[in-house]
Amino acid sequence: MKFAVAFAAVLAVASAQLSAFAPFRQELRPSAPAPRPQAAVSGRVASSDQAASIIRYDNDVGPDGSYSYAVETDNGIAAQAQGTPRDFGGNPPIIPVVAQGSFSWVAPDGQNVVISYVADENGYQPSGDAIPTSPPVPPQIARALEYLARIPQKK
Repeated sequence: MKFAVAFAAVLAVASAQLSAFAPFRQELRPSAPAPRPQAAVSGRVASSDQAASIIRYDNDVGPDGSYSYAVETDNGIAAQAQGTPRDFGGNPPIIPVVAQGSFSWVAPDGQNVVISYVADENGYQPSGDAIPTSPPVPPQIARALEYLARIPQKK
């Protein structure tokens, strides 16, 4: 008897929740593709990042999984990338998308910052002047490492 009461309660809650979603139901109709934004006057810079507008947008996706895109805003931000599937074989086959591209922006000090990257089987590999690099190895440490490399290993 308890089972029947519990089952009826769960059934009542489930049917009540399904009817709550009825106002949100809509028919799926094919829509026309969204128009692409047209390029605005080049050289224009928005006064704030919140007021930035897209001045260029290109997007292409191939049937084989390849893609390319480019976007540029009027506040100096830009990005572009291309990707193609690369078959590494295996069972099951491993076919990741290998990507390369770049992005840029204008730093608060007015300097244009550009980062280029490749993302492949070796991971994400960015390059650019804005990426910090490690300082050179001090000469004392380099001598110590050379010394340690010459000492025979004890087994």
